[in-house]
Amino acid sequence: MGVHISSAFSPSDGALTLVLQTISRAQSSIHVAAYLFTSSDVARALVQARKRGVQVQVLVDWKANFDEDARYARHALGILRNAGIAVRQIDVYPIFHDKYMVIDRRTVQTGSFNYTYSAAHRNAENVLVVWNAPELAARYLADWQRNWALGQPIKLPY
Repeated sequence: MGVHISSAFSPSDGALTLVLQTISRAQSSIHVAAYLFTSSDVARALVQARKRGVQVQVLVDWKANFDEDARYARHALGILRNAGIAVRQIDVYPIFHDKYMVIDRRTVQTGSFNYTYSAAHRNAENVLVVWNAPELAARYLADWQRNWALGQPIKLPY
């Protein structure tokens, strides 16, 4: 099976659907890097993946998710943490602006799409999924692992 590429756009051309489809196809691991994470739809899909036995780890920007009025982020991240998903925040950069997932060490989902309601329903965003590209996935996973090591476990106020 060779490399295959899928794309979608928001608000009306399936961006969220493609993200959720990518999560649903995971078999062993999902590593998420997210600037802003407020989407309960994405959170629930990650929880379902975890219930299927997929290892899920999420790394988010501290400022975007905790420093400002971030009650929606705290809710979505709480869904993950309560399901036993490892979630870390990173604050060593002015902005941790990454938005990608590495799935099964073979597939990369990236683009401008933040994991938020607004990205799915209001903003002009794009999602690109590169399926069956282990070399590309290895580069993204190395970046993710480097940043994961710089992060700290999240602390929710409840």
